[in-house]
Amino acid sequence: MITRLIIDGFKGFERLEIPKLSRVTLLGGRNNVGKTSILEALFMFFDRLNPQMILRQFASRGIGTVSLDPESMWAPVFYDYNLKKSITISVAVNNREEKMTVRFNPQYVPASIQANVRGQGMPAQVRTDQKPEPSYALDIVYEHKNKKAGKQTAHLVMGVGGLGIHVDNLEIKLLPVTFLSARMPANPQEEAQRFGHLDIHGKQEEIVKFLRIIEPDLKSLSSVAMGDISLIHGDIGLSRKIPVAYMGDGVSRLLSIILAIATSKGGIVLIDECENGIYYSVMPKIWEAIAKAARRYDCQVIGTTHSYECLEAAHDGISGELSDNFSYIRIDRIDNKIMAKCFDYEMLKVAIETGMEVR
Repeated sequence: MITRLIIDGFKGFERLEIPKLSRVTLLGGRNNVGKTSILEALFMFFDRLNPQMILRQFASRGIGTVSLDPESMWAPVFYDYNLKKSITISVAVNNREEKMTVRFNPQYVPASIQANVRGQGMPAQVRTDQKPEPSYALDIVYEHKNKKAGKQTAHLVMGVGGLGIHVDNLEIKLLPVTFLSARMPANPQEEAQRFGHLDIHGKQEEIVKFLRIIEPDLKSLSSVAMGDISLIHGDIGLSRKIPVAYMGDGVSRLLSIILAIATSKGGIVLIDECENGIYYSVMPKIWEAIAKAARRYDCQVIGTTHSYECLEAAHDGISGELSDNFSYIRIDRIDNKIMAKCFDYEMLKVAIETGMEVR
């Protein structure tokens, strides 16, 4: 579990330090202070061996295509769009210090030479005087204090053939992490795969119980093949099962959250704009379910919101023995610097009761 986070040089953060994160952490603040960017920084940290590590950020913000050049694709994730600077993301995971540094390398040369493809059935050809084509890369260096694993270096390469990842050391394992975007709908095939994994281990009823918070008539769930894809269907007492998507945005959103938590044991689920699609009156029960699921599956949940109702609901729903595992962090821009103020459960209670502006 992540207990501390420091971001340097990523997007709008010249430097941001969050000294404490809990099993369930809610990030709040005004628009354009970087709440979603915090989730993206964490996702990139644990997605660092994926050639889509930056493309996914564009996709989650609704950008379908981007030019294959460093200024268009990579500069937006650097502070002030400056590729000469570096990005550093430092986290404390289970009391272990970990750090990732990202630098732009304009002179990276891959260890291969581009081949000329001939006609169908004919072998490719390589000229004997051909030199390797220079490529751009982001050099990604990961290190922590565990000397057994040491340092890991990877290169996100941009060349004439597209994007690729070259990794020098594969010994270090990554925590499972899932990002639930506010703008991009959940992938139904991925949802069906997650549900299928839980179903074959006899955990279907656990998922159904969570969904009954919003849809009390739900009796069961099943994954149904529909052509080339599978969709999760539910029995709500009609003459036939229907796709969960037909039950409303709230049920679909809660299903995505619970499936992500239940299949990320020991990992992290990042939720952008937690309140999306969920009616305010059921939010306390939703937050109670999220906190219980996070504890049940040993998963950390970090979400964002700009809704005061969502914040109050989280405080009301995550109470009693669950309250020790909850914290709220308000992100503010002060004198052009972005700062984080942390509230534990009791501090948040006082703030809400006294009418303090904490969104």
